[in-house]
Amino acid sequence: MKKIIYIIVFIFPAIGFGQGVAINNDNSLPNNNAILDVKSVSKGVLLPRLTTAQRLGIVSAIPGLTVFDSETFSYWVYLGDLNGGWTELLSSLNKHWDVNGSIVYNTNLGNVGIGTSNPSQKLAINATDPTIDFMNAGTSKGFLQAKGNDIKLGTYFNNTNGNLVFNTKAVDRMWINDAGNVGIGTSSPSSALTINGSNPWIQMRTNNVDKGYLWASGSDLRLGTSLTNTTGKLALQTKLQTRIIIDETGRVAIGTATPASSTIFTINDSDPLIQIQNNGTGKGFLQVLGNDMKIGTNTSNLQGNFIIRTAGTDKVSVSRFGDVGIGINFTNYKLDVIGTTKLDGDVFVKGKTESESLKIIEPGFTSSGNIYLDNEDNLKITKAGVNTGGIVLDANVSNGSKRLYVTRYNHLNFGTGLTPQGYTASVEGKVIATEFTTLAIPNWPDYVFADDYKLKSLDEVKSYIAENNHLPNIPSAKEIEKYGVQLGDMSKKLIEKVEELTLYVIQLNEQNKLLQEQINEIKPLNKTN
Repeated sequence: MKKIIYIIVFIFPAIGFGQGVAINNDNSLPNNNAILDVKSVSKGVLLPRLTTAQRLGIVSAIPGLTVFDSETFSYWVYLGDLNGGWTELLSSLNKHWDVNGSIVYNTNLGNVGIGTSNPSQKLAINATDPTIDFMNAGTSKGFLQAKGNDIKLGTYFNNTNGNLVFNTKAVDRMWINDAGNVGIGTSSPSSALTINGSNPWIQMRTNNVDKGYLWASGSDLRLGTSLTNTTGKLALQTKLQTRIIIDETGRVAIGTATPASSTIFTINDSDPLIQIQNNGTGKGFLQVLGNDMKIGTNTSNLQGNFIIRTAGTDKVSVSRFGDVGIGINFTNYKLDVIGTTKLDGDVFVKGKTESESLKIIEPGFTSSGNIYLDNEDNLKITKAGVNTGGIVLDANVSNGSKRLYVTRYNHLNFGTGLTPQGYTASVEGKVIATEFTTLAIPNWPDYVFADDYKLKSLDEVKSYIAENNHLPNIPSAKEIEKYGVQLGDMSKKLIEKVEELTLYVIQLNEQNKLLQEQINEIKPLNKTN
């Protein structure tokens, strides 16, 4: 043996630049591709055998150094300090892998561990953030990785067109594309989550009992509770706070979890406000403010009117100036009503002038009426416009012949509305009063008692009556029938006649006294005779 060693020692320097060294029993030359060619049919090559401490104690080991560890019963190769140091080539003397053509498979009936000697599953991989790399034609496409506490399955950043696809029964079911969009039933998701199918349905359960669902039914999208969920509510939340409730009977509540039992829609808040916008701009609102209910247009909506419509037709309008029209869209009046109007209760009009009054306008705006309380607290009813019509007060519509009229000529009439020419007031029917006073009458008949008054003699009066059938200065019956009686003038004439009668009585009394005196003078003479 020593001779062989000596021969190798002396030969190696000599053949250092040759083809190689051959150790065999057949004197064959070494293979051209081998620096050392060892052949034997009964012996092997025995590498240095070291304990683990001896192996680790080798000073200045170089990459490629190989030894057999007598404690681990395995071969170890030194890869260099930068490449992990010593690496075990064989962890067991048992045979675990086999080859079937181009297929390499594991023959171990137990668990396989990579990076761990105690695998708990058929395959266990242990490392810092271990990753399984999936390649296609030598190019990495996807991976499975344990990253900290997370498990990641996905495509690589440079795989710009690859999708992550989930498959059952050899059929692709779900896709996650390169943008992160998820498609169920479609490989081309258009949003973060796209579900495609025939009326696709997402079912939510609690303890395997159906509770709710999200369902695309035809063109409708339905979100609700299941048929068997007889007490469940549909709740919409933000910040884990319930904001909107639809209970099991279909009642809706906003701001409360308990809809009012008598209503289909309940809103609860401090002065709740419903804002109505058009293209992002507030136009109108509905609000409960304290005990008041407000509905209208926003302060910034300077051109908007408030309109109530029924059967496709505008019925009530409130202009931006506060004018109200009923049966008309736009008006220049505080209240403009077209059609029959019934008011049950008081009507208040605030104003002291005709321009601030309650106005009644006929179609065409050719004539109008006004009702108001003036500055002297007089209730005024006026009419303006064309020279037709007046003011009529009717207390009994069924008895239309008895009305109070004020004509356009300011004539006052109670009755049929007739206006005797030349008179300011007229009454058709009886008039009763506890007192009646006329205005001051000039030239009252006290002139009868003046010294220069020429009193007709009774003979003249007699002759006048015989000729005219009425007293002098008194209207005849025909005149009364034609023109009526002017009470003030007739009173004056009657007083004139009373005063004249008084004068006649005084004259008769004077004459009677003279006759009595004459009779008294005649009586003594009769007694003497």
